[in-house]
Amino acid sequence: MLLKIALNGARPKSQNEFIPHSLEEIQKEVTRLYKIGFKVFHIHCYDKNGNESLRPEDVNNLVSMVRNISTEIQIGISSGDWIEPDLEKRINYIKQWKYTPEFASVNMIEEDAIDVSQALIARGILVEAGLNEKKAAENFIKSNLSGGCCRILIEPEEEIFDSALNTVNEIEEILDINQMNIKRLLHGFNSVAWDLLREAKIRGYDGRIGMEDTIYLENGKKVASNFEIIQEAIKIINAT
Repeated sequence: MLLKIALNGARPKSQNEFIPHSLEEIQKEVTRLYKIGFKVFHIHCYDKNGNESLRPEDVNNLVSMVRNISTEIQIGISSGDWIEPDLEKRINYIKQWKYTPEFASVNMIEEDAIDVSQALIARGILVEAGLNEKKAAENFIKSNLSGGCCRILIEPEEEIFDSALNTVNEIEEILDINQMNIKRLLHGFNSVAWDLLREAKIRGYDGRIGMEDTIYLENGKKVASNFEIIQEAIKIINAT
């Protein structure tokens, strides 16, 4: 079971001062986790002012910094439309990246998901197809993007476990009917993050967790690093 580290997300530091935004903060966290064996990271890119960014200089700085830690590390970034709402700018930024991540997540519910995916694939960047609901799964099936997709992210937004599971099952049904056999990763947000990590293990899927998905341990303790979260996640994955 792959456990991907979701290092920061779009969470502001007002939620937790230890969420890594700067290159220095991200470097410290990635280095610590790489040293205990983790090599796949999903990282939202930030500029020097603490704002999310897809601008070439910011993506180049992030990717090159991670590569300097180790070339074994696979880095993926978010392409979310809120980061740069102007589609033309977003695609131009992607074309101008000097250092490209191995993969990028694309939310298939977004209006411009196919255009952004095609721009990424044209640069040799694999797409992680983010499916948050049944409609997103239907959009993905219609997109014909599967050839450039490395992973399907099943990521319900509901924060009640039963409701989240219902969405997971609806997405799975669409994928299964259409014989979509791309590797699947399941994760959840906030109050269901830990339960869905266990569910990913039960279903034989890859998992994801980190300060993007939760800033609390299961006991309710607010964390001061991704390392704390991952130590807890290792126990869950290794439990018999």
